Amino acid sequence: MKNIIKYIAYSTVCAVALLMSSCDTDVEPVDINQPGIERQNPELYQRYLASIRAYKASNHKIMMVWFDNSQAVPFTQAQHINAIPDSVDYVVLTQPSMMTEQLLQETDEVRNQKGMKVVFQISCDDIKAAYEAQKKAFMAKSENAGKKFRDFNGFLVDSVNTQLHLVDKYNYDGVIMGFNAKLTHYLNDQEKAEAIALENVFLGISKDWKARHPKKELIMMGRPQHVADKSLLEQARYLIIPSQDEKSVSGVDYLVRKAAVEGVPTDKFIIMANNKSIDETDTKTGYWGKTLAMYGIAKFVAADHTGYTCAGMGLLNANVDYYNASFTYPNLRKVISTINPTVKE
Repeated sequence: MKNIIKYIAYSTVCAVALLMSSCDTDVEPVDINQPGIERQNPELYQRYLASIRAYKASNHKIMMVWFDNSQAVPFTQAQHINAIPDSVDYVVLTQPSMMTEQLLQETDEVRNQKGMKVVFQISCDDIKAAYEAQKKAFMAKSENAGKKFRDFNGFLVDSVNTQLHLVDKYNYDGVIMGFNAKLTHYLNDQEKAEAIALENVFLGISKDWKARHPKKELIMMGRPQHVADKSLLEQARYLIIPSQDEKSVSGVDYLVRKAAVEGVPTDKFIIMANNKSIDETDTKTGYWGKTLAMYGIAKFVAADHTGYTCAGMGLLNANVDYYNASFTYPNLRKVISTINPTVKE
């Protein structure tokens, strides 16, 4: 990586990587039955870990990965977060309440040894969908005829607070609050009032939580240009732009430029990419034509832009990229090297 070379000699990094089957700063843990560099040469390994932590603290493009932790008892390395490339900055767990003892241990490992941060996402849209599903099921029962289902605001408050409680329970490093604010200019008075009320509840809880958790990271996701009270955006560590459905650089650039309005910090943007499908016959998911979308997003993030700065990128379904006959996480590694080019000597 570009900045990691400043903290440790190139020969040392390659020595560590070579001993761990890859001359790359993103070293994969070896099988538990094989002697790893941490046991072969503990001092060298500690120097390597120190260089990784120094890199994380340096000025570089951020890499976030969404990690499927739904398998409570992992049976492959792809289901272990300590197998993720070391240069990843944030791991976003998709099942935050499924924090097993083993996953807790791995979380502590990647945080303390490699400087990774482990977070999860709360989506207002997902909560709304869950509410509608529960309401439909409630109304479908004959014994509930004539009864009123609970109001959405109460459901929203309970759902958000329940999920935010997981940050303290499992010592997450922070949370991503996903909220797609509406452009209220074309809404009628009732629709506008409902949109503003929803924003006040969801983002109000977010602001209150951040005030009570100053050492935890608040990351926002959605359409920041439509948020009425933009003061919360200043408190956010990053602003994630959901660009995973775009099919070209121009489409991504258009989305980001729409977000870069007055009151929105333009140096915090994280650009999203979708991974390819685990089904090799699926040539649509995660592709721009015949090229992986993550490659195009990575080049976009690495480039200079007028009017805004890309702070980094995110990759959905990162686990899918683990599987490769000769090299684990090959595409993710290439993406990291693209947004943070390796120094050539």
